[in-house]
Amino acid sequence: MSSTDSTKFVFASDLHGDRRLYLELLDLARSSSAQILGLGGDLFPSFSSTRRYEDMIPNQRTFIVSFLFPYFRRMTEESPVERIMLIPGNWDLGYPLLFEHPMEEMIDLSQKGYRLKNGCELIGYPYVPPTPFRPKDYEKRDDPESPWPPQKNPSYIRSPEHRDRLLPVDPSRFLGGRETIRDDLDGLPAPSSLKKTIYIMHSPPFGTRLDLIRGGIPAGSRSIKTFIEKHQPLLTLHGHIHESPEISGSYADWIGESLAINPGQSSQAGKEGAGLDAVTFEIERPWETLVHTRLPRTGGSDK
Repeated sequence: MSSTDSTKFVFASDLHGDRRLYLELLDLARSSSAQILGLGGDLFPSFSSTRRYEDMIPNQRTFIVSFLFPYFRRMTEESPVERIMLIPGNWDLGYPLLFEHPMEEMIDLSQKGYRLKNGCELIGYPYVPPTPFRPKDYEKRDDPESPWPPQKNPSYIRSPEHRDRLLPVDPSRFLGGRETIRDDLDGLPAPSSLKKTIYIMHSPPFGTRLDLIRGGIPAGSRSIKTFIEKHQPLLTLHGHIHESPEISGSYADWIGESLAINPGQSSQAGKEGAGLDAVTFEIERPWETLVHTRLPRTGGSDK
């Protein structure tokens, strides 16, 4: 297959409203000639300068209107990117605000599917297993048996009546009353060909080189791992655990015949000189063309 027949993809996650990282991503889209941009969640600033949860969604709205909408227009005008594929992350309580003024190039993949011109299908899933953090809109129990970390009460969800407001909730009661990630995965759109399907999922799969937090403890989703093992898609793209590639020594792992990737986002730790963590690849041959912006393809990532 010649390079002119390939579809180039750039993927990043967990930018958390860092404008510098977004601008580096625009440069990467230009230099890599990417046609598809995937963003794997935690798109917006987690907190405003006041550090008050009450200001979270208004601050995210300001970021969307003042920066992200113009940025997405620049992305499609100043780079080869034709489609921007999006899912929310667990901090993105303002995610519905993105679609108050929809763009044709901006695709909501949250529990939805989209077919590209080359026949490849993209399917998104935003939810993560319960975290110790207070925002809960995009958290669900992994399955009825999986343990939870200690919860902070009150936690918060977006108000269904007032999109800029948060409602306090008892996290154990709220999460205990929701369906599980395992239930959700069974209800995702069914692709026509799994060997031509890419899943973008905010949580990485449990017990892999992609989900390690400090101390080498796995914090991904057991249900997502089982789903990948069972269905064996071409590729899965993840985020959520920023530090995992640094801890495990690899940003890619094989789950059977499926390639799974979490590029990480170590620059959020404020390290001197740290830049954007992202990957580029060709959809038609992702492993052979996979390149990380900062990390070598080492560790246990060989099949």
